[in-house]
Amino acid sequence: MAIGEIGSVTVVVSDHGLRAISWGDQRPDAAAAAVPGRDPAIARQLDAWFAGRQTDLDVDLDLDGVDGFRRDTLETLVKEVGWGETVTYGELAAMAGKPGAARAVGTVMAGNPIPFIIPCHRVVAAGGRIGGYGGTASTASHHLRIKRALLAREGVTLRG
Repeated sequence: MAIGEIGSVTVVVSDHGLRAISWGDQRPDAAAAAVPGRDPAIARQLDAWFAGRQTDLDVDLDLDGVDGFRRDTLETLVKEVGWGETVTYGELAAMAGKPGAARAVGTVMAGNPIPFIIPCHRVVAAGGRIGGYGGTASTASHHLRIKRALLAREGVTLRG
C-alpha cells in the first residue's frame, strides 16, 4: 500500500498553527473544525510529506485544549521519537513521566488530533508487534496497512 492510498485528508489550521488532521472515516471534532483558516505553506509541506519528498515539517502545532498527560505524551512523542524510530506504548508512558500507563498512552494515540505529524504511527506494541492505528472496526485492517506503509517509508519493518 502506498501512502497516497490514505485518501481524503482534512487539515485544520488556526492562527497558532496546525490544529487537526483527519482522514478516511475520521472527522475533526467540532472545536477544531470551527477554527477557520488555510495556510498555503502548510499545505505545500504536507503535499511534499505525503509524496515522500520531505521527511521533516516546519509547522507550528496548535495543541490548545490538549492538556495534562495527553499533552505531555504527544509532546514527548514529537520531541523524542524521530524519523525511523519506534517506541512501545509502555516506553512512551515512562518517557512522558507515567511509567505503567501504557494503556493510557494507547488512548492518547487513538485521540491524536494531528496524526502523521504527531507521529503516532511510531508507537508500537511490546515485542515489536504493530499495535493499533485509529479507525473503526470496519477500517482497522486498512488503517494498519497505512501504519505499516508509514513505518516502511521510514525504514521500519515490524512483525505481527
